[in-house]
Amino acid sequence: MTVWHRVRTPLRAAQVAHRVAECARDRRGVLVVGAPGDGASRLAADIATQLRIGGHAVMRLDDADRSAPGSRPTAPTDTIVVASARVGVPLPAGIAEFLAEHTDVVPLAALTRVEAAEVVTAATGHPPTARLVEALWRSSHGNLAALRATYDELERRGLINLSRGQLHMTLPVRDALDGLETDPARWVPQAESAPLRTVALEPLVTLDDLAELHDPDAVRALVRRGLLRADGAGERPLVVHPPLLAEVLRREATAGQRDDDYRAIARLPGAVGRLPAFAAWALAQGWEVTDADVVCAVRAASAVHDYAAGVRVADIALTGPPASAAPRAHLLLVRAQCLRLLERLGEAESSLTEASALIATSAGGSAEDRERDAMIALEIVAARADLAHYRERSPDGALALFDEARTRWQGDHDLPRRITLDALTILHLSYAGRFPDAVAAYRALVHAPPGPLGRRLEAFHAIALDALGRSDEAMVVLGRLDRQAESAPHSDWVVEEHLAARFTIVLHGEGVVALARETAWFQAVDANRLVLIAPGMRRLADAEVSLSVGDVPAAVAAAHDALKSLERDGPEDYLPRAVSLYAHALALGSDAEGARAQLTRLASLPGATNSPTGPEVRSTVAGTLAALGEHDEALARCRALAAEGLVGAAMRGAMTGVIRRHGPTCAFASTLTVSGAVPLLTRSLAAAVLSAHARDALLVSRTAAAAGQYAIAYAAATLARDRLTPGSSLHAAAVRLVSAAAVHARGLDTEVAAVTPLLTRRERQVADLMSQGLGNAEIAETLQLSKRTVEGHINRIYGKTALRDGPRAG
Repeated sequence: MTVWHRVRTPLRAAQVAHRVAECARDRRGVLVVGAPGDGASRLAADIATQLRIGGHAVMRLDDADRSAPGSRPTAPTDTIVVASARVGVPLPAGIAEFLAEHTDVVPLAALTRVEAAEVVTAATGHPPTARLVEALWRSSHGNLAALRATYDELERRGLINLSRGQLHMTLPVRDALDGLETDPARWVPQAESAPLRTVALEPLVTLDDLAELHDPDAVRALVRRGLLRADGAGERPLVVHPPLLAEVLRREATAGQRDDDYRAIARLPGAVGRLPAFAAWALAQGWEVTDADVVCAVRAASAVHDYAAGVRVADIALTGPPASAAPRAHLLLVRAQCLRLLERLGEAESSLTEASALIATSAGGSAEDRERDAMIALEIVAARADLAHYRERSPDGALALFDEARTRWQGDHDLPRRITLDALTILHLSYAGRFPDAVAAYRALVHAPPGPLGRRLEAFHAIALDALGRSDEAMVVLGRLDRQAESAPHSDWVVEEHLAARFTIVLHGEGVVALARETAWFQAVDANRLVLIAPGMRRLADAEVSLSVGDVPAAVAAAHDALKSLERDGPEDYLPRAVSLYAHALALGSDAEGARAQLTRLASLPGATNSPTGPEVRSTVAGTLAALGEHDEALARCRALAAEGLVGAAMRGAMTGVIRRHGPTCAFASTLTVSGAVPLLTRSLAAAVLSAHARDALLVSRTAAAAGQYAIAYAAATLARDRLTPGSSLHAAAVRLVSAAAVHARGLDTEVAAVTPLLTRRERQVADLMSQGLGNAEIAETLQLSKRTVEGHINRIYGKTALRDGPRAG
């Protein structure tokens, strides 16, 4: 029997607790509604169970939409009704009236990737790796039944194993999902599957398209039931929910059904130019399709990350009758762009070479034709530059291509192309981590390019300013980028660079607590099927946050997971960052041998620092060396960063040496000119180490704890405690701050290491207030507890964190 049938842990624990508290307070029940397989019945059962545990009388009404018509239940007085139903399905009259009187409707959203990971952890007792979470989510889009079915199938095929306390998947995500089996009947009857099959065969049809092809009422019913989902209005593409159902419907469709569906799609206006799967079918059937429509179809596939479909459409078109030079060059260009993203680099190079030769021979007659040819030529230059940079791990080849192109476009009418070349130059300097050069080039811009290219430029400019230690300026640019994103077309704002800028600038400049306030941006991406962020990248972010908090075991686990995922699934550009973070976490955790092995590996990676994270890789190496006790070498690397103008990266590289109270490192850090709360905290801690005043360290500890930077908070509080006289009120305050920070900062190899605390929720609340410097009476008032209860919690915190010199509660 699979673990899914044994587990009784609430799978949405926070939501369950919230609803249970509301029901108990208001004496009113809930009607949980969700799509088939989303887990509405399970959530209702968990709420009912927790209410019964709390001593409340509960009446359960599961699958209320399937109840017999004409019946009306009765509920005894003081009974809380907990029911579930499929969203959008009408309730029988008597049931509807009863539930309206006794319950509030709770719509159930699909799980995000983070929630999917929590589900697996609750069900199995072991956390899944990022790659396994991505496989489960891509097949389910948060549908609980599909997630379970996928897990069971992967486990049956022997693709999941347990190692180092985590559930690993032995194949890349794409390979693991091939050939998954499931029963479509668990979601939809066979009679209702025709519209779903159409979407499965052509994933870019819109809601309006589907209403043209099938009974509009049937389509609307599928949308209401959650089996079809659309992002936005009728012009947005649809998705079958869950995707696992779409895969089965696509695989089981007969040849006749496919042909009938595609012939019906042919009636839709502009279908061949915006629907790649249909375009491939039409080309294979020998239908006449214009070159412009083929290019549009390839771009449409690329926009939803279906690069294989784009290549398929282009290849079929290229085998047909030869087109004139410019259209064929354009087709070869978009084909090469898809091949590059599939990492078929040799084929991409050949395609671009042929495209360049063709556009050079194109003799555009009219001014419009010449402008078209020039724009194609510019795109070819940009594509060749991307390919060169990816291969060489250096911007030099790309910059040479841009310089060559500038010599060809000197006329006034070529200004848009020169602006684009200037923007691309800045991007490629940023790709290589050459941020001082990128900022200088940005300042020299005459005009910024509009649209997505301009937003990518702004994002990289913000990241560059952060590396230069100008976090306040970076926050201003980020705000400007946010305003641009608000008016951007659907999903255009969620470019990887924008998310990276938000994460990097807020974490490095403002701290963990500020980053936690930005969750809406990241949650939107976490549940967006059109945004593909490699699972390893997500775990890289987890590792960085854990290191900022000072949670070394969590950082080791996240960095190791990121490393393994990036090795197999890419992108390779970020592999050096994963190696550096893993080395740093191991060094902080006193695994010197493991840390040195990772540093050796990092040195062997070609172009390890020629990436947007290059300065951060270098600063992390400096921090690793400081954690290994090699302070002089670490300081030399920090000085080199500062000499290049990368003052922000230099400050982050010096942080470990400052925490370890290395005098020369503290002297260096205290002189750096930086902005942003976290860099200033590091500089203040360095000054406190050099100063004889313990009060300064106490202030740094409280400020760092408020920002969520518990590694700094712990180090500052320890510094103050060691300098103050035992028995004094300030010493007692310092010990309280050490204990509070140790709740979060675990495994740090400092002079007095914190042991892993096992605190209750209430003890963590007390510890957080302690870290802010509140006394016992103030904590009691804040939490509405008695002073004696607070004193008991504090004594247990001291005992669990095993810290010396703990003051007596009083």
